[in-house]
Amino acid sequence: MPIELIDTHCHLPDSDQVEAILANCMQNSVKYLVNVGTSLEGSNKAIKAANKHEQVYASIGIYPHEDKDVSVAKLHSALEDLLHISKKIVGIGECGIDISEWENGRSIESQIELFDMQSQLAVEHKLPLIIHNRNGDHTVLSVIEKYAPQGLKGVAHCFSQDWDYAKKLLDCGFYISFSGMITYPARRELLEVVKKMPLNKILVETDSPYLPPQGHRGEPNEPANVKLVAEKVAFARNSTLEAVAEKTTSNAKVLFSVLK
Repeated sequence: MPIELIDTHCHLPDSDQVEAILANCMQNSVKYLVNVGTSLEGSNKAIKAANKHEQVYASIGIYPHEDKDVSVAKLHSALEDLLHISKKIVGIGECGIDISEWENGRSIESQIELFDMQSQLAVEHKLPLIIHNRNGDHTVLSVIEKYAPQGLKGVAHCFSQDWDYAKKLLDCGFYISFSGMITYPARRELLEVVKKMPLNKILVETDSPYLPPQGHRGEPNEPANVKLVAEKVAFARNSTLEAVAEKTTSNAKVLFSVLK
């Protein structure tokens, strides 16, 4: 029986490569993908790609260090405007906290303000939040816990933490998305999280063109490789690709309700 996969988080290039990327998706059973915006410009491009290609959907949002010279109020207004120009927008983000050595990045206070604004937007528009978290576990969780009682739903994208943290996100009703990182020998501990996860809360993604799976390191990643991520999930859970594909695809359709 043919399988069906959804890459729930990727960043398509702004080039003529897109047609070839999507053709490769079809060859590898990837029916849909969510093209994720990280800035106002990127979100606009994500919407255009979604409107052009049937299998592409869009998420709009501001990454912690993007559009840093624009006020949060103006970013809020711009995102509100974008939400009204396409019916193929399925989420808000990626957004969240990034504590790293990002040159000329936002302060943590400004990141929290930006993350909070997008969390409110997700609640108001009943859209899932796509969360980026680098070294911001406590802050990310505090914002999620603030808005979960108001109906916030979403996904922790490219999960890289431990099982204890995963449980806290699950308690808030969030999904956990695994990327090619779970194929890396140096990140073997992530397979323990995969193994313990309830299957109905697992999503798979590529975060392409970043994080190519083991065996493809040094190459640009692409959405078709989500099949390799699903295979690794199946391996960790002593399951089959067919079972993992069926459930993760069903999960994605529940969270991103436009994907039917």
